Amino acid sequence: MRKLLPKFFLIYLVVFGTWFMVEREPVHACSCATTPNIEDQLNRKTAIFTGKVVSITEPAKRNLVSTADAVKVQFEVKTVWKGEVSSQTTVYTTRSSASCGYENFDVNEEFIVFAYGEPDHLETGLCEGNKTLAAAQEDLKVLGEGYEPAKITLPQKDPSDTSSDNKGTDSSFIIIIIALAAFLTLLILLAVSLKRRGKKL
Repeated sequence: MRKLLPKFFLIYLVVFGTWFMVEREPVHACSCATTPNIEDQLNRKTAIFTGKVVSITEPAKRNLVSTADAVKVQFEVKTVWKGEVSSQTTVYTTRSSASCGYENFDVNEEFIVFAYGEPDHLETGLCEGNKTLAAAQEDLKVLGEGYEPAKITLPQKDPSDTSSDNKGTDSSFIIIIIALAAFLTLLILLAVSLKRRGKKL
């Protein structure tokens, strides 16, 4: 029986180590279906507008960094086709295309933006059909004449105020802590068991 314990311990380490490596594997890159046509965009999106990017704010630096962290993009809105969009509007996107974030926003560039979510927390991404204004001429023809943005600036929810936003990274951290606690518990039980058996022998 005493000889079996090291073998059992070795098997456990192999299984545990494999599981741990699988848990920490990177997420696969985002895959988009075909971009919806303008009619679908008008039906599904919360807001559609053109505007110039005036600032891009990266997420605050933390110990745990995720590709899903939110980047804040501030727009000076020119024309609106859908939604209650103010002249100064914030849109959020994840920091990496691996998490379907839109990485092509540049300060002082003009874009057509297709955003979803709540009016006070607009979001967009890689698969939503965003384009530079120069590349969006066909879309603009189909959309037709829009309307001016509201003069007031609506209050925006800021995801950096992390009351409930780090669920993905927090849950991964909790899983790792639980796994380490289970591993340490097994080591302690194994040591106690070997000590008791050594005394008996």
